[in-house]
Amino acid sequence: MKSSPTPLPDLENREDINRLVHDFYGRVRADDLLGPVFDDIAGVDWDTHIPKIADFWETALFRTGNYKGNPLRPHLLLSLQTTMDREKFQRWLELFFETVDSHFQGENAGHIKRIAADMAEVMQARIASFGG
Repeated sequence: MKSSPTPLPDLENREDINRLVHDFYGRVRADDLLGPVFDDIAGVDWDTHIPKIADFWETALFRTGNYKGNPLRPHLLLSLQTTMDREKFQRWLELFFETVDSHFQGENAGHIKRIAADMAEVMQARIASFGG
């Protein structure tokens, strides 16, 4: 008799957020479409970016208040340097969902994917109205 696979845990704390963010941005950097945007065009300082993004997701999911900043601003500025179109946002979401689903399942995992989808939609609309 074949046993069913062990269910994945849900996102529960900062350690889980860190694991998600590190794996996700590893995938982004390896991606042919998004990697050059982050590494070559934006020149992201990953040592600074990763903890800041972890703060963002921890605040978004667990309401910790650790994130201080405006997530739209750097994306608006980046839209002056490169095209920030639907294809890039869709690829970002695809990688994000894949990363979440490879590590986590449950209420918080579903919630963080909904937050990401909503955020991508809002950013895309704001960038389009900005002229990017």
